[in-house]
Amino acid sequence: MGTAAYSRRPTAVSLCPVSDSNVDRIVERAFRAGLIGNVALAVAKLGVGWLVGSVALAADGWHSFADVLINVGAWVAHRFSKEGPDEDHHYGHAKLEAFAGFFVGIFLVAAGVSVIAGAFLPHAELEAGWRGAVALGVATVSIAVNLALAKIALAGSKAGRSSGLRALARDNTADALSSLLVLLAIAGSVAGLAWTEPLATVFIGGVIGWMGLRTGREGFDVLMDRSDPKVRGRLAAIVREVPGVREIQALRVRTAGGCTLVDLEISVDGDLTVRAGHEIAHAAEHAMTGADASVCEVHVHVNPVDSGSVLEPEPEPASDSWEDGSEGGA
Repeated sequence: MGTAAYSRRPTAVSLCPVSDSNVDRIVERAFRAGLIGNVALAVAKLGVGWLVGSVALAADGWHSFADVLINVGAWVAHRFSKEGPDEDHHYGHAKLEAFAGFFVGIFLVAAGVSVIAGAFLPHAELEAGWRGAVALGVATVSIAVNLALAKIALAGSKAGRSSGLRALARDNTADALSSLLVLLAIAGSVAGLAWTEPLATVFIGGVIGWMGLRTGREGFDVLMDRSDPKVRGRLAAIVREVPGVREIQALRVRTAGGCTLVDLEISVDGDLTVRAGHEIAHAAEHAMTGADASVCEVHVHVNPVDSGSVLEPEPEPASDSWEDGSEGGA
């Protein structure tokens, strides 16, 4: 048979998940709760930290202020990423969330460095009394609020498959642990261990910087179409089980807006009719979307191969191969 090929693009699946009013409400409520909660925590910790002279509590307040910026960026990007293709953006706006995350990450790294530098500036020692009690109370409330926000964000991320909310859930959990450290640092300072607050401040600055690096890296990976070898390996195994698929020539995976997008090239018996090749392509697509709910779009290209012959798959880097699903590569 010649080199003719069949290519199909699904019409029933879009770049973004189908909008559901109930899911949208859950996601919006999670973003709104995170924004309100972090604004309240930032104001309380910065204000009380300045009032009572707690450098650790003030640093945690800047941490909460950074969370406000993350929340706003993730919320705005999530909304605009739901916009479909238009005249200037033929593939939609699903990567906007990753674009916002990359720049928020850069800002957070800078904020973390600033907080660490502030730990070495002169500051008053926190003494026992009403000042210490107020600082301890605010830190305790911060732990409870952050744990509640983490639970809300996690529920929203699962309902709406939102990468932004998933990141916020991790962030809120880290915030709760950070506030616990602040609580211990304030208690130590009240007990006369003045070194505990600067030490906690340095740690908090490190957490903010690490959070920025992770957020920026995740956004950068999406923008650069980095694929997870384990996901490719899993999808390749699914396609091999589809009747009629003789070989996989190429399987490329990328993500956008919480969706997995797949470009698949397979070989089938060249003596089959176009209709039969079409049905095999359908079956491969449905096998992947049925096995993995995150797969939102599949492009299938079908190559003919003569009966009895075998086509070699497209070479893949040894360190990043979908044949064994290994974790190599960047």
